[in-house]
Amino acid sequence: MRGDDGAAPAPGRLPPGVDRRGFLRATAGGAAAAALGTLLAPACAGSYPEAAADGVALQALTPKEYAVARALAEALLEGVPVPPARVAARLDHELALVGEPVRGDMKLALSLLEHLTFLEGRLRRLTALEPAARRAVLEGWGRSRFNLRRAVYQAVRAFLHFFAYSEDATRPLTGFPGPWPERLRIPAYPVDFGEVV
Repeated sequence: MRGDDGAAPAPGRLPPGVDRRGFLRATAGGAAAAALGTLLAPACAGSYPEAAADGVALQALTPKEYAVARALAEALLEGVPVPPARVAARLDHELALVGEPVRGDMKLALSLLEHLTFLEGRLRRLTALEPAARRAVLEGWGRSRFNLRRAVYQAVRAFLHFFAYSEDATRPLTGFPGPWPERLRIPAYPVDFGEVV
């Protein structure tokens, strides 16, 4: 996505509809989810080599959270010509810039999605599922009657789409011809403002 002037989003900019106050803790059940997230994080400390394999020096996410973001990008961005690793790395970079509480909320959302797949009848972690099964899990979160689950889905989807579609490679999909400076050359010429007093 581009700004009104056609420029790429500024570093640390959030997707539309998300502000710097966070997006989960204000939701009904957000405090309970935060407590659950703190229990889940150390309980399942599997191996997550994706960041190292992708050559990403993480700034905000743990290797586990990066792997979840990458797996979500694989599932949600099928057919989008931006590598999931690039989207996950961009998410990590932007979360480092934006800081708390947005960073903490996203980390919590990634942890909940990784470990609460049983809510959609799956026995394996999200990162262990095939992309189609991940999409099914996410669709369940998106249709849930619980505000918290819907908020997690909407936020993760918004962030990943925002960072994917801000890439120039998506222009053929969106029909965006590029910012006007790429299309229109305006020659520079000197301006005489007269004597400055």
